[in-house]
Amino acid sequence: MYNFFLIYKVFHIFVGIFLRKFMKKHIGLSAIFLIFSLCPIISLSQTEKNDETKADRLHGKYEFGQAASLYKKELEKCTDSLKRIVLEKKLIQSENGMSLLEFAFEPVVEAAKQYPRKDFFLHYPGFEQGSWVKLPQQLAPEKDLSTGEFPVMQYSSSSDKMIFSAPDENGSWNLYTSTLLGDTLWSVPALLNENITSSGNEIFPVISPSGKNLYFSSNGHYGVGGYDLYMCEWDPETKDWGMPQNMGFPYSSPEDDLFFYNTPDGFHSVFASNRNCEKESVVIYILEYENVPLKKSVTPAEAARISKLELSGKKSKDNSVVAADKGAENSEFSEYTLAVNKVRKLQQQLVEAFNRQAQNRELYNMLNNGDDLRLLEQKIAEQETATMALQNEINEAMLELQKLEVMFLAKGMFVPEVEMVQEPVEAEPDNKEKIVPAFADMVLNEAPQLNVLKPEPEIDLAFKILDEAQIVGMEELPQGLVYQIQLFAVSKKASLKSLKGLSPVFERKYPSGKYIYSVGAFRKYDEALSNLGKVKKRGFSSAIITAYKDGKSMNLKSARTLEKELANSGVYQVCIEGYDSLPQEILSVIRGITEKDIAKTANGGNVRYVIGPFGNEEDAKILVTGLRAVSDKVIEVEKVK
Repeated sequence: MYNFFLIYKVFHIFVGIFLRKFMKKHIGLSAIFLIFSLCPIISLSQTEKNDETKADRLHGKYEFGQAASLYKKELEKCTDSLKRIVLEKKLIQSENGMSLLEFAFEPVVEAAKQYPRKDFFLHYPGFEQGSWVKLPQQLAPEKDLSTGEFPVMQYSSSSDKMIFSAPDENGSWNLYTSTLLGDTLWSVPALLNENITSSGNEIFPVISPSGKNLYFSSNGHYGVGGYDLYMCEWDPETKDWGMPQNMGFPYSSPEDDLFFYNTPDGFHSVFASNRNCEKESVVIYILEYENVPLKKSVTPAEAARISKLELSGKKSKDNSVVAADKGAENSEFSEYTLAVNKVRKLQQQLVEAFNRQAQNRELYNMLNNGDDLRLLEQKIAEQETATMALQNEINEAMLELQKLEVMFLAKGMFVPEVEMVQEPVEAEPDNKEKIVPAFADMVLNEAPQLNVLKPEPEIDLAFKILDEAQIVGMEELPQGLVYQIQLFAVSKKASLKSLKGLSPVFERKYPSGKYIYSVGAFRKYDEALSNLGKVKKRGFSSAIITAYKDGKSMNLKSARTLEKELANSGVYQVCIEGYDSLPQEILSVIRGITEKDIAKTANGGNVRYVIGPFGNEEDAKILVTGLRAVSDKVIEVEKVK
């Protein structure tokens, strides 16, 4: 590379001299030489462009390995920082694709039909007419809903909880939830989970009927390009959703994959994709529900074939294509599915048997009649014998299942682990008829009128000087030890103009009728002292520092003594720097871990937030760990001084 550019540079100098000498007499010849001299640059630029274009094309064909190699080559020679960001993202998506193809499966496609992208969701089977509405402005106050790709939501007047996608202040669409508090009042919309929120958009949230799984589409999480499909599970211990997992290939592809949903009958899965259709359209696919998906590593060629989600068969009444039965093609997997279902059914019977035994033993301890006790003893003994036989049957069924698993593993196929059933579940009747649902034809309703609580505005207690002073209520004064700068006492309310831009100013009215005005809420005496001069220069020459403990006035000397005691007593606080205002995800983490006060302070132009006080350092460190997981700002534990 070095030799090429050295030769080219010498050549370019020669061309420049030649052009200057012959420009006037040989204009045409000069133009030819000029074009010729630029050819290497044009050629190089075109080669770089072609390499990236080739990588893009390979990525779209599921040749993720080859695409990743080309993206790496481009990164090695790219010096444009913005272009590097684009290439790095594409490289990561190709590497993600390679991982997804290691655990892929081929679904049975039962029906498919193309619809306009803008309202495809209105044609999903299994939803009641009128369940789709425009996103109410009350759920996203002061936000521009026209910028969203799908500013819609599922809504039921009989439900006491809503989950929906709405824009944040940066224009990204996140998942929120709101709960019915009374007859008509809904809670302030809150982010569903900070783990679910990404730098991109999260749309089309769906919670499974059991409430254990959440499905949604995102273009900001670990994926292979466009919108991918994700699922996360409800954690009963933390009472929150776990980390989202990419649903894998073929649900997720390099194109846009949207709105995964299992039909209410439990027999079908539905999702949409623009991978095989006209522009501004998507195809809705109805798949046979796979309770135990058989996964295996597939080649790019196999992935390209599977991704087409092709089916054969005759058309249904609504002109969608219905797949033919694959029959013997899935006989081995059908055998495995039957074996899994047998094990789970036996496990459920065992759980029910244990429950009956526990009930009878409890009853035995309550009886006094000898005949009743003997009868119950015999019944318990019979149950124990039946339970042992059931356990042996489970062991035999598990051995058969393990043999099938070994057979699949030998073929490079993977099956999910069968977990022990913890409690009985209601089983679907074996004779229930499986009917491919017809595509719907619904209308989008107007947004309902909702009475939604408005979020309380964040009170900024950092000392500052503005064009106009700001007065806050005494209820905003933080608990604990606080210093203030007292401005003056008057018999009538002071005007904003008289406060000369100081903020925040606290107004106290005493029983005598006097009003006392103080500015700031400082945790340390030195902070109040460093701002006292600024206040006096604004014309308040008689301003003094005062102190309060839990809202009650205290002697300044006693306050400073208390401050020193607190510094030596092992009281801690968490400090966050780098934010003018705390983002919603940070507030969610804080409120998910502690109810401690949050105070905003400023010293020398540096804004920081203080959370505390904590009685021990370990509690403060727990909060720091949670915050650092979602933020790259300066977050430290500080001993209160």
